[in-house]
Amino acid sequence: MSFSHITGPTLLLNTSTAKANIRRMAEKCRKLGLGFNPHFKTHQSREIGTWFKEEGVERITVSSIAMAEYFADAGWSDITLAFPVDIQQTGRLNKL
Repeated sequence: MSFSHITGPTLLLNTSTAKANIRRMAEKCRKLGLGFNPHFKTHQSREIGTWFKEEGVERITVSSIAMAEYFADAGWSDITLAFPVDIQQTGRLNKL
């Protein structure tokens, strides 16, 4: 397979492997009675977020207010912000 047509940063992944990994992590957490609050820092993708929802994941973690807003717009309501809060951004946080 040639990837010479790719000229910039591009996410390449095996969908079936990624979905299987998400399923395995979600199942392991359910089996152990643990909450699963995956960090969406790497993929930053609504589509990949739906793969987590399909496995029953309801809570996520992000590392910026912009990412929280992005995923809130995609229907996520239980979002942990994993960064120090800038008091000047409290208006945006309250809106979320």
